[in-house]
Amino acid sequence: MNEEYWILEVKVTPKSRENKIVGFEGEVLKIRVTEAPEKGKANEAVIALLAKTLSLPKRDVTLISGETSRKKRLLLPKSTESIISHWREHGL
Repeated sequence: MNEEYWILEVKVTPKSRENKIVGFEGEVLKIRVTEAPEKGKANEAVIALLAKTLSLPKRDVTLISGETSRKKRLLLPKSTESIISHWREHGL
């Protein structure tokens, strides 16, 4: 794997009332999205939410596993790792 990137594990709750990064459950980031898990819509919403929150273009957030699962693995630029670690340690 390229050292310019790292993997973030997320747990997604689709069909929620709002798009929101909830917090951590152990090492897994919990995310809620309003989209239904149909035709990749929830996945697109997760990518859009993370990209917006981290001030990244959507192309820099890549789903690498979990396309049809609530548990997903995303490839993110290494520059975001310290931001996510801060969230984990101090809350969002």
